Amino acid sequence: MKNEVLGVKAPKIECTDKKCPFHGDISVKNEIYRGKIVKKDINRTATIEWSRSVYVPKYERYELKRSRMRVHNPGCLNAKIGQQVLAAKTRPLSKMKHHVIIQLLGDVDQLSLVKEAAERLEKEKMHARKHKESAETKDYKNVHAVKQ
Repeated sequence: MKNEVLGVKAPKIECTDKKCPFHGDISVKNEIYRGKIVKKDINRTATIEWSRSVYVPKYERYELKRSRMRVHNPGCLNAKIGQQVLAAKTRPLSKMKHHVIIQLLGDVDQLSLVKEAAERLEKEKMHARKHKESAETKDYKNVHAVKQ
């Protein structure tokens, strides 16, 4: 276990991830990116995004461009959607992943928490609606079975 990677202290939570820069056997290079997590999947992969302004000489204005990158999300950090993170370059971890998250910078914004709560509530409503419909169908079948 490494206590420090690029000046970032190791998290208190232990993990068994071989691709973790603190608890695994991955070394990181001194190439750091800062971004916000916009997508996450079950294979410990996250997509981070950051914006930058580029000057367009023809129009004498600035254009806002965004960059996205797939990064490894170690189990000990377990970054969530909406969090600001620091990612460092490593050897290729898979076809698309060449970076790993080494630090969580910001907390989850309120908007993502509200979205998660709304999605959970909607799922519960759908489940209750399906349960109610199946109960009504059973009652309907029982009533018609008695008449015949």
